[in-house]
Amino acid sequence: MIARMQRPARLRQVGMSLVELSVSLAIVGILGVIAWRWVASTREPLQRPAIMGQLAEAQAAVEGFVLAQGRLPCAAATASGSQACGNAAAALLPWRDLGLSSRFSQLRYRVNQTGNYDLANPTTPNAVMPNLGFDYTQGLLAAPQNTEMDPALGRLRGATGAIPLAVTQSALINGLDWCRVLRRYAADPAPPAGVLRATNPVDSTSISLAFIIAHPGINSVFEGNNTGVNFDFPGRAQTDTFDDLAVGVGPSDLSARIGCVARLSAMQAAAQGAYTAYDNARVVQEYWRLRVFDIAQAKAAKEGAETGVFLASMNLALSAGSAALAVASAANTEGLTIAGVALSIANAASALAETVLAAIDLDEAIQAEKDSIAKEAASRIYMAHVYDTFTEALNAATLLDKKGLNP
Repeated sequence: MIARMQRPARLRQVGMSLVELSVSLAIVGILGVIAWRWVASTREPLQRPAIMGQLAEAQAAVEGFVLAQGRLPCAAATASGSQACGNAAAALLPWRDLGLSSRFSQLRYRVNQTGNYDLANPTTPNAVMPNLGFDYTQGLLAAPQNTEMDPALGRLRGATGAIPLAVTQSALINGLDWCRVLRRYAADPAPPAGVLRATNPVDSTSISLAFIIAHPGINSVFEGNNTGVNFDFPGRAQTDTFDDLAVGVGPSDLSARIGCVARLSAMQAAAQGAYTAYDNARVVQEYWRLRVFDIAQAKAAKEGAETGVFLASMNLALSAGSAALAVASAANTEGLTIAGVALSIANAASALAETVLAAIDLDEAIQAEKDSIAKEAASRIYMAHVYDTFTEALNAATLLDKKGLNP
């Protein structure tokens, strides 16, 4: 009797558990719907920072490529991520060549390659003004080793050939040339038609760009003008029909980010220093040529003085002989002959004086030759020093030119 009365109670307990389970499932369902709606409402704010982070990483990779390669990368034609230089239709980010992962394969990328502002293929070496591609040995002689004059050459023997290391510098094409192209692009008040631009759809104003990277947004579909050469302003407002995100870098901004002004200024200063040192070497060499000419003149003057001494000595001998003959015959002659003797003696005395003066001139000529040789030797030492300075300046400029944008 007691057992029959207890069975309905247990059944009632089981029934109540099922009801409670149903209520619990309903509550869980409601909470799931609320959670799903909350996640959906907060999905866009969570994805936008991730997209901007991806764009920033891609921009850093592109600018790093410039520092390493001295140019901007070409766009890729396929999602493989390899550059397709020369393909005008290529418009994807070359993520593989930039060292990025395939997650970046959906990004669009364009670089300006219009006219003289081809930032992906700078082919004209024009960064260094004055140009280092110049034969600096023209007109320069090696520092002479002796002072032996060669009349046929008009200079000293041993002063032939070019100065050491002052050789023709090769025309280098690197990041400095790219910087100069970029600076010209930035300074052009009216860039040619077809350059890479970002356009404001509200008033159709546009700005020139060096490169741009665009992301299709949350819907993974490119919208607006982000489909060709022209792009929308990177800061275009997001709407229900446009959610693309992009980063665009203008030529002036990119020049500042890469440090083109400082690098070009340092290169220009080094090149100008090499030119100035070259000019100094040419001036010093001309001075040395004058010193060589002065030695030749001193030698000629000494030879003339030696000839003068010889002639004066001959004249003195003749005058002395004439005076001796006049004195020997003076005893048997009259006054007129005595006057001739006096005249002969006077001539002899004059010849003696001329001989003495000629000897003095010879001494002076010998000393002048020694002075000329000493001055030439000093100018030769100074010229060698100037040549060393020039060589150092030229090598420094050349190394800086070869360095390009490398740190």
